[in-house]
Order: sequence, then C-alpha cells, then structure tokens
Amino acid sequence: MTRSVKLAGVSVNLNVIVVASVTIALTAAVVVLALLNREYIAPKKEAQDAGVFFLHAGDKEYTVTMDDIEALSPFDIDANYKKSGQAPETKTYRGVSLKATVESLGIDPSAFQSVSFAAVDGYTSALTIDEAMDDGNCYIVVSMDGKPLGTKEDGGSGPFMMILAHDQFSQRWCKFLLEIKLQ
Repeated sequence: MTRSVKLAGVSVNLNVIVVASVTIALTAAVVVLALLNREYIAPKKEAQDAGVFFLHAGDKEYTVTMDDIEALSPFDIDANYKKSGQAPETKTYRGVSLKATVESLGIDPSAFQSVSFAAVDGYTSALTIDEAMDDGNCYIVVSMDGKPLGTKEDGGSGPFMMILAHDQFSQRWCKFLLEIKLQ
C-alpha cells in the first residue's frame, strides 16, 4: 500500500520523501567527512609525491627517500605476482631488502617482534620480525619490469612497494607504501 501526503495541494508519495531525505543526509555526511579528512590526506599525498616513506622504530621516526634506497644498491628480484582470477606471473622487481634498509638507519631489528606496513590508501600488512628480516623474502621495491612503479594517481603501485618473494599469491604485499612500523 502506497502512502501519500498532500503538500501545497500536491499528493506526494511518502517513500519518495524518505528516499530523498536519506540521500540528502548521506550526501551531507560525505561532504563533512571529506572536509574533516583533507588535512589527514594532504600529508600522505605530499609524501607520495616527494618519493618518501616513513619508518618507525620504537619512539623514533625516520624519513626514507628514493635516494636512500638507491644508495643501498638496489638489485633485481624475481617474484610471482597474481591478480584475482588470473594465473601468477613472474615479474622482475628492483629494490633492496627490508633488513638492509633498517640496518642502514642504525636500527637493531632484534629489538622488535613484528613489522607492519601501511599504504597511502589505508591498507596494512603485518609480518613477524623473522619473516620481515629474511634477506630472501621481504623487499622494498621501486620498479617492476624495468619501469618505475609510479603513484596511485598515475595508475601505478608505488612509488614504493613491499613485496614478499615467498608469498606465491602476492596477497600480503603492500602497494603505495607509506609507513613501516617495527613493534
């Protein structure tokens, strides 16, 4: 049964009024949340554009640049990359081990139990310290198949990405890497 009311002499369906009211309320909420979050999003975008990520170890924060990664002599790493619904492909990435990155900053990884990786888009991945410090497993990469990773806005997956060579389905990788936290 359709219920309607008369407004200014015009019969209006109550369902239309409810749907319109909910739509207006949701639109207002999205606008308010976008305005509140712009201050949080801007620094992430700036870091991505500047080609940096942040590494936290205890109460210290380090800023790692593309030059810092280049100074560690990146090398090629072959790893399986799998997209949903497709067979895995072997891709060649260029990067450095997380262990080399951490040690270049003078950090003793044995003081920590786990490592988490956070992306610009909010995705996170976590590893045990042993898994993360395995030279043959966890890498910070800057290119794939000879091409820079690019940013999310460019349709890329970087400028930095964490990959796990031993993860055959590439499910715990972290594209758009922004932060690494040793805990």
